[in-house]
Amino acid sequence: MKVILSPAKNIKIRKFENVDIKQPIFKNEILEIIEKLKRYEPYELESLMKINPEIALNTFFNISDFDIKNIGGHALASYDGLVFKNINPIDFNKEEILFAENMILILSGLYGLLTPCTNIIKYRLEMQCKIEIHNNKNLYKFWDNKIYNELYKNTDTVLNLASKEYYKTITPFLKNNQKFITVDFLVNKNGKHKVIATSAKIARGQMTRYIIKNKIDRIEDIKEFMFDNYIYNEYL
Repeated sequence: MKVILSPAKNIKIRKFENVDIKQPIFKNEILEIIEKLKRYEPYELESLMKINPEIALNTFFNISDFDIKNIGGHALASYDGLVFKNINPIDFNKEEILFAENMILILSGLYGLLTPCTNIIKYRLEMQCKIEIHNNKNLYKFWDNKIYNELYKNTDTVLNLASKEYYKTITPFLKNNQKFITVDFLVNKNGKHKVIATSAKIARGQMTRYIIKNKIDRIEDIKEFMFDNYIYNEYL
């Protein structure tokens, strides 16, 4: 079993103590994307990524300084969004970090796929960004089935805790014998079940933490997870 997560937009470079940093899986692809991004001026990045001028300027500098040989931080420790704050990996012991390394994978527009201990440098690039690389009109076309192939290389079961923007890189290629199980965190609002984005992100992080802390490697065991009134509902 593998568990997939979306990345966070915010990154604060951090490292786990006494844990080696691994090199990215898709080095050549990362360099191709960075090479293309380095052609853009800040105002062009602002339009391309639909971000404000300050973020565009910071992104421009991060791209300009990007060197895949530089040591940054561990991916799981460095992503700083709501999901990752709730995973709270900084308090994991080494055994838990190594379990996560074999279980958790983070999808990324730039890196493709990261393990928790993969080296990450500050960047900003959402998967839905319409950047054209080698006649591929967007990142979905660029990555094609590469992320899917790497994900299912050593498993036939994936627990999906990622958003649609990212898991769309996988679902078109699924085969009949492969399990892709998406967890929906639903809230009953006026008789209708809805996803409340902020609550769902918190719950995704808490479920990931639960999996790592309890060293869960079977789908059935995840059904025992309970958090903030979220509970498994077999009828849904």
